[in-house]
Amino acid sequence: MSVCLVLTNEVSNDNWKTSVPLNDGWGTEGMGSMIQYQLLLYFFSDFTGIPFTYTGSKNFAHHSYTGYSEDEFHKSIDTFFNFPKLENIWDKVYDYTGDKDRHQKNIHSGDSFDKEFFDLVEKYERSDDKILLNLNGCHMKVLTYCKENLEKIFTKDRIDRIRNNLIFNGKKYFDDDDVHISWHLRTANPNDIPAEIVSPLRDYYTPENNFSRYRNLIDLLKSNSEGKNVILHIHSQGFTHDFQSLLDLKEDNFNIVTHIDDNPLSDIYHMANASLLIMANSSFSWIASFLNSNQIIVRDNWCLFVHPNSIRVNYDYRLL
Repeated sequence: MSVCLVLTNEVSNDNWKTSVPLNDGWGTEGMGSMIQYQLLLYFFSDFTGIPFTYTGSKNFAHHSYTGYSEDEFHKSIDTFFNFPKLENIWDKVYDYTGDKDRHQKNIHSGDSFDKEFFDLVEKYERSDDKILLNLNGCHMKVLTYCKENLEKIFTKDRIDRIRNNLIFNGKKYFDDDDVHISWHLRTANPNDIPAEIVSPLRDYYTPENNFSRYRNLIDLLKSNSEGKNVILHIHSQGFTHDFQSLLDLKEDNFNIVTHIDDNPLSDIYHMANASLLIMANSSFSWIASFLNSNQIIVRDNWCLFVHPNSIRVNYDYRLL
């Protein structure tokens, strides 16, 4: 009758036939790290034609500066991404990776979905039952499959269609004819785990160390936008005075504005709709890049894939 996918970190039980657990961020994981794989599953599902369901969010970090309560924050995330949510009573629930031991091994596996997986789905589709297939611990499988089929999956049509499925009722500041550039600058966050804080891949905004690299990028943006009216939007956290040196670089036809501690959903919406998105080495930036079919600028040390319409720059923000 039907088969539907759900991506979780848990092994199922009989209770899942009527109530599948919410996607749990354990109070430490932010929106980017929890949503990135669900968004990839959305692209996977749209490409393969295999439906999926998202049960909802709980215990995501970073809600404190949104002005929402924790419950309101999670509901706003679920509304914004507008993932399919099927409220079926499932006849059967299967775990694709089997028992708990196999689940733990599979979490770090870089293997992709193979013919055996698609044959299994086809078999379930011929069943008379409504079947939920729990991809427990298959996050890296989803990622690897999308990477292997990058150009086929991340087409402009599919990106635009999935982005246009977002529900955002906040203030929209891209409703004119100006060229809007979004730049995500990542600052230190108290929810970062120690290994991430020291990782060079994080590439935090540190103007006191080497401001010239940020000036290089703005000079590049200015040189590529002569004759146009450009607004550079800086999405970050902290205090406005931390970004004053960047604001001082604005010109008559090149305005620079900051969005500091904005609602993260507003940041993602505008980053996804920008004419140009400049990523930080951050899963928060990464999910916005999936949703933006225009040009992306990304650091050369970003360890995951980006869609084909991207430009790599080095540490000094110079083109490679």
